[in-house]
Order: sequence, then structure tokens, then C-alpha cells
Amino acid sequence: MESEFGNLLKSLRKEHKITQRRLAELIGIDFTYISEIENGFMEPPAEDKIIKMAELFKEDPDTMLLAAKKVRSIYRKTITENKNVPMFLRSADKLTQKQWERIKEVMKEGE
Repeated sequence: MESEFGNLLKSLRKEHKITQRRLAELIGIDFTYISEIENGFMEPPAEDKIIKMAELFKEDPDTMLLAAKKVRSIYRKTITENKNVPMFLRSADKLTQKQWERIKEVMKEGE
């Protein structure tokens, strides 16, 4: 089975010349689990483990979490409590690239 996260993990691990066993030691999980993730037999690990991996590989945690199809717990409150979020999510897949760029501009203005 193909797994976007598994492929990303394998690629990063090889790029950084880290064995599955060493990665497992650094992250605090069993090395056989790393193999199963990379081969698409197991789901990605919990958020905290993915963030540790991102830090180890000097990658953006959100990129790795997105590949794992996970949402950061810090965003869950906003997603579940802001009444505008459902409306936005219903429309998000219909937005054009130009509209996404404008949304990014508006967000930068608010920083």
C-alpha cells in the first residue's frame, strides 16, 4: 500500500542517513513500526511523534502532519468552536488559486 507519509518518512530518513532502528530510538517507538509505516501497513504515529520527526529532520511539522492526514491539536479548538470554520471548509475546495493567494495576503496582514 502506498502512503504519502510513509514515502515522505522513508525519503527523509534516507536523506539524513538514519536507519529505521536509530530513528525509532530517537523518537521513542519500535523500529518495526517505522518499517510498517514506510511500507503503508500502519497508520502514521501520533502528533507528538510526527513533530519530533519534523524537528529531527528540520522539516516543517505542518507539512509532515498534512502528509499524515492529521490536524494539529492546537488547531482543534478553533476548528470545533469557531462558527465560521464550517462555512469556510465547505467552500475551501471551490476556491481558485487567486482566491487562496488573497487569503494568504489577508492572513499576513493580521500578523
